[in-house]
Amino acid sequence: MSDNTEYTCAEATDDTEKLLEVSANEDEVNTNDEVFNEVAADDVEGSDEGESDLSEEITDVSLDKNDRSLFELHDWYKRGRLIIDPEWQRSYVWSNKKASQLIESFLLDIPIPVIYLAKTKEGKYEVIDGVQRLSSVFHFFEGKNSLSALEFRKELNGKKYDELPTDLQDKIRDTTMRTYELSPKTPKSTLFIIFQRLNTGGVPLNGMEIRNCIYRGKLNSLIRELAGFQEFVKCVNQAGISKRMNDRMMVLRFLAFYEKGYQKVGKGMSNFLNDFLEVHKDAPDRKLEEFSEKFKSAMKAAFTIFADQAFRVRKIHKSRGSEWSKKVNATILQIVAVSFTNYDNSQLTRRADAIYEEYIDLVSQDQDWIRCVTTSSFDPKNIRYGFETWNSRLSTLMEQVESLDSERIFSASLKREMFSSNNTCEICGQEIKTIEDAAMDHETHYWRGGLTVPSNARLVHRLCNLKRPNHS
Repeated sequence: MSDNTEYTCAEATDDTEKLLEVSANEDEVNTNDEVFNEVAADDVEGSDEGESDLSEEITDVSLDKNDRSLFELHDWYKRGRLIIDPEWQRSYVWSNKKASQLIESFLLDIPIPVIYLAKTKEGKYEVIDGVQRLSSVFHFFEGKNSLSALEFRKELNGKKYDELPTDLQDKIRDTTMRTYELSPKTPKSTLFIIFQRLNTGGVPLNGMEIRNCIYRGKLNSLIRELAGFQEFVKCVNQAGISKRMNDRMMVLRFLAFYEKGYQKVGKGMSNFLNDFLEVHKDAPDRKLEEFSEKFKSAMKAAFTIFADQAFRVRKIHKSRGSEWSKKVNATILQIVAVSFTNYDNSQLTRRADAIYEEYIDLVSQDQDWIRCVTTSSFDPKNIRYGFETWNSRLSTLMEQVESLDSERIFSASLKREMFSSNNTCEICGQEIKTIEDAAMDHETHYWRGGLTVPSNARLVHRLCNLKRPNHS
């Protein structure tokens, strides 16, 4: 977690304890990830997590206060007892100037803000708040940094720890920091809220980054691995998506909805995801293999059908028609990708063109569905509508997978060829802006005996085709 406190002579007091006074009143506890997680606004569409129902989860917080020397904390770190893992915490970001001024503060006996630790059942300590401060100290002890930009002890600029006079080395080693240590009995849901409460400075951790701090285990490692799966990366097709673990957030959402089902989102998305991680964080290998297989299979199908424009909404522009959003939509991913787990990939591949057309029709015609996946996307009613509407459309297509007359559907390659040759709608005579706004139409109706051959095909606006009399 990022530390951004300026180290001045301002006194540090025990008032920090008040940060842990977690209220059971939902009106006083804002756990909407739109507050803590800028993912919703900046990186991934449809990723707000809604509010959690905390009334039954926030219980007593057992907290021990200790004064531990920097030498002791560093010794714990070297022996693996103090866990500062860049994998589940934001990596070290402090400048050498800031780290040096922290060391100078120790030499000047300037009070330093407290460190928050969570004790595990194995007797280890995970750092909740204080990673940057502790990392700065440990790097200095290990000779990785030399002092710079000191304001009061300028004669020490340029020196590493082992180059300091012995008395100054001892002073730093013997300096104590106040630690607040949470009992291993603290519920994970409470720990999640405490992270949020402490997570107020600089660039705060988002929900997924906090979960990576709390729910470490085999499942968390699998999520990291799946986020790098080639077809998933190609489907998402968005630079910088991994910077704030937004790719892992989407993997988590897929796995949670696949395993638990959309019907189980009742107490808010945060609780839904946290409960899934808590139950399966060290799942048996066979379960993890199932998760991996289902995710990879769904992403392969998605890339086959949608290529690098998967899991997006269509945006309408007066001047240039409609186009795919540049940002992947996490809510659409959880709906569409999970739906693919109900079928084998050979079935989905056979109906790839039809599924693609069905999806374009959905996002073009059903404004209620668009609203559900883009606005308040974790309202249980919106979740239900989003899943059930798409599942109904897909199941209709897949029920006919054996009997559907493939000769009735023009090929995608013919559509691309005709659009490239002449993108004028043959019904209204206007330009078709993008290929996704186009539909292939039988000039002589299929039900009147019109053949599905190039000579009977024409390119039209999707909307014009829907408005065509006797459309079937």
